[in-house]
Amino acid sequence: MHHITGNISKALFLKGFHLLFLNMQKYRTILYATFLWICLFFIHSAVVAQGFFVEGKVMDSLTQQPIRNATIRWLHQKRGAVTDSLGLFHLYHAPVPDTLRISCMGYAPVLYPVPVNLLAKIRVALMETNNTLQDVIVYPKGYDPAISLFKKIMKHKPANNPVFFHTLQYDVYHAIEIDVNHLSNKMIQSKLLRPFKQFFFDSAVQGTATVNIPVFIHEQIGAYQFNLTTHQQNYQLYQQKTSGIKNESIIQNMNDFKMPINIYDNYITLLKAQFISPLSANGLNHYHYTITDTSVKESQTLYKLNFAPLSAGGNTFEGYVWVDAKRYAIAEMSMVTAKGSNLNWVDEIRLQQQFSLIRDSVYALTASNTSISFKLLSNKQPGFTAIQTEAYKNVRVNEPIIPLVREPSTHPEVGLRSKQHNMLPADNDLFTFDGSKKYLYQKVDALKQIPEFKTYSNVLKTLATGYYPMGKIDIGNLYKSFTSNYIEGKRFNLGLRTNTLFSKTVQLGGYVGMGMKDKKPRYAFHTLFVFNHYAWETLRFSWQKDFSPLKDNADELNENSLFGSLLLRIPRSAIYLVDNQSFQIQYQKFYASGLSFHIQIATQQLSPLFNSYFSYQNYKPILVNDPNPQMDGYRDNNVSFGVRYAFKEKYVITSFQRSSISSKFPIVAFTFTNGIASNIYALQSDLAYQKYHFSISQHLMIHGVGDLKYVFNAGITNGVLPLVLLDVAKGNDTYYYNQYAFNNMYRYEFASDRYLSFFAEQQLGGFPFNHLPLIYRLKWRSVFSIRALEGSMTEANKIANAYYDQTINYHFKVPDGVPYTEVGYGIDNIFHVLRLDAIWRLTYLHQPNTPSFGLRASLHFTF
Repeated sequence: MHHITGNISKALFLKGFHLLFLNMQKYRTILYATFLWICLFFIHSAVVAQGFFVEGKVMDSLTQQPIRNATIRWLHQKRGAVTDSLGLFHLYHAPVPDTLRISCMGYAPVLYPVPVNLLAKIRVALMETNNTLQDVIVYPKGYDPAISLFKKIMKHKPANNPVFFHTLQYDVYHAIEIDVNHLSNKMIQSKLLRPFKQFFFDSAVQGTATVNIPVFIHEQIGAYQFNLTTHQQNYQLYQQKTSGIKNESIIQNMNDFKMPINIYDNYITLLKAQFISPLSANGLNHYHYTITDTSVKESQTLYKLNFAPLSAGGNTFEGYVWVDAKRYAIAEMSMVTAKGSNLNWVDEIRLQQQFSLIRDSVYALTASNTSISFKLLSNKQPGFTAIQTEAYKNVRVNEPIIPLVREPSTHPEVGLRSKQHNMLPADNDLFTFDGSKKYLYQKVDALKQIPEFKTYSNVLKTLATGYYPMGKIDIGNLYKSFTSNYIEGKRFNLGLRTNTLFSKTVQLGGYVGMGMKDKKPRYAFHTLFVFNHYAWETLRFSWQKDFSPLKDNADELNENSLFGSLLLRIPRSAIYLVDNQSFQIQYQKFYASGLSFHIQIATQQLSPLFNSYFSYQNYKPILVNDPNPQMDGYRDNNVSFGVRYAFKEKYVITSFQRSSISSKFPIVAFTFTNGIASNIYALQSDLAYQKYHFSISQHLMIHGVGDLKYVFNAGITNGVLPLVLLDVAKGNDTYYYNQYAFNNMYRYEFASDRYLSFFAEQQLGGFPFNHLPLIYRLKWRSVFSIRALEGSMTEANKIANAYYDQTINYHFKVPDGVPYTEVGYGIDNIFHVLRLDAIWRLTYLHQPNTPSFGLRASLHFTF
């Protein structure tokens, strides 16, 4: 029965399918049309969801220069954009024909019809207009209305300067974009950039001869508060997003919560260079002012005050400000660094700010744009542009502080390193974004997908760090792969270290090297645990069997290197090398307040490779040519504790390193080290001592003068110790200038167990060269320096180290009574990279072969 029913069902199914097929053949035209309509419907829906983009460039019709801050809006859509420093814009629009209205203050607006294209590229030229008053005003002889307006601005400075606001609160949108520019078609066709050819073509704007490529973009939203009475600043980060070349230092520096560039300041600091503000108290000595226009905005009469430098060669600006005729406050500012400014690698810096009247009382900043155009060789060569944009909302001035109750999207201890909440939504309750940023992210992400992009990025990282990334490890250090000294001869090194692909909290690293002369391997290994990236809490284990480093800072020249040996001013055999076998454990922790501390346990075996005449208790002299040496070194076991305070310090944290940048306030540090005698076989030592070290340093920017850096050090050592463990002043045995050393002093020339030292360096910028005709074009800079050392040594240490023995061929000096002093004058920025210092030694000149004068050179890469 079931079999019969199944056959009947099968027959009916086949018959029905046959009839359906015949009907499909009959009505196939209708079916095809229906299918096509359905496809078009879904395509249309996808396009509507995706949207279209138009991008272009706005130029001055006369000068062909890009126009920044031009407003671009659709006539029939509620969307708009503003051009960047290069006159470029990106704008989202619905898939319907529409017309763009391009306008900018001082230019006639233009209407530009745009068809429906997935990506429309246009170029627009605006013509300048003249909106000056037609009224003729007659002034008394000798009266200058521009100077009168300037003086009124100065008179009302205390009321309008934001630094005098009792309280200031706002929500802020902050963005940084970095673009590579000036890429010509010839460059794109080159072998080096050929893999990016299609990407460049897709990114080109019609009518332009060069291509601009975004390579980095970072956005964040937060809230800021400032209280003048308590001098407290508070910033809370809400959201952020980053794409492009990974550069943690850029992101980290965005957490600088200080006030934006203040046009009311007497001096404006850009790239660590001081510029005289057009609203400086002595602005009349540096600028020529003219009133060129008037305007009415929101019932407020505004005067346009133009300014230009009186002479070339100084760090000044040219541009204009719009001034409220009633309050004499700035309503808008636009200026660019003057030609001839003393900056390296920079074509120009453009600053634009807009202010709004708050509660009919004071003007507060509501929008800001800073654009820095960098150039490597010339304006026609590839360079890059950094654009920083800020927008402010909910601005409250001189009102009670409202607690920040909104929940941040990143925990303060995670900060900018969080990846869980790093997306900026298309719309939020603080700021609304158009599609242009989305399109920029798409461009940057597309660039990252090109295989050669990763290769080129790795090459740049190698040049910057010395390590080449290969998967989970980095190979290097390129700059230490080959060294040379009189003990080892030519030496080759190979190092490895793990990166964040291996672990984000643990790093393993080390190197192995061998000299071709002594055939002895030397090595160092370390393990680093990072417990907290934001507060920077680490634990480090390190092992070493190598020479003690002849440098204490990363930017010092290692005299035991190939480059250092080429610049020696003494015979290579006269370098004082110390063989060091050591093991260290160090824990350190930093706090947000600027306080930090470290604890270190160390044991080391120091073997000087020069004659050491230390004789005390069981210790005998170590002589290099002694056929039967009784000692092979000094065992030192110690525990040290250090504390450091750097108020409002700027620093950069990368995956496994924290680097200090600077602080406006003194940085104070104290370290106590306790040497421990031991009878344990492997740690046997009779050296028991206590060391105290105190230092204070500061980097001051003295307005109108220049940068002043000073370092004060003091130390006390209690105990009888060999020379290598006493306080040996750092000399310099090379012709390379060392900012941390006494440059006309030899190494191991001065030693003490109690000392005071002082370093000071005053940079004067372009003075006096910027006042000399033609010479100012060289952009040379002046610098003065002074170094002094005063110290003493106990009789026990003098006797133990053979200080009074006149039969030996080595004698150190103690700077007791008369301090060692040297002064210097340098010319910096020669060919933009070279610094030349003349150093005069003023004391301790009675010894033979003691130079009283010396020239030192160094390389400086600064803006």
